[in-house]
Amino acid sequence: MARPDLYLCCITILLGLFALSTCEQSTLAKPNDGDIPPPTWCVASAAATDAQLQGFIDFACGGKIDCRFIQPGGDCYDPNTPRGHGSWCLDTYYREYKDCNQIGTIVYQDPSYGDCLYI
Repeated sequence: MARPDLYLCCITILLGLFALSTCEQSTLAKPNDGDIPPPTWCVASAAATDAQLQGFIDFACGGKIDCRFIQPGGDCYDPNTPRGHGSWCLDTYYREYKDCNQIGTIVYQDPSYGDCLYI
């Protein structure tokens, strides 16, 4: 008679583990409620110096991203400052490499202006 009790005990444990496993998956899974995370941009932080920004511009435009938009005549050339060009470079780099860099900061408001679009 001990044998049926052993089987019943094993089945109960297995069902409990299955239920626990299902519960954990449902609470860990990302809810599919239609919420879309807000868009983000990466721009120069207030603490970033002109020298740091120029260094990043040189790095990024040295083959990491296409910098024609911040060249003379480009849509994002003005303002022709390390902060202006640096913000555009940081965001373009962020889009490509998913890295905002230590001199950048994530913002939730589109920094586009005039014909200069941050996409």
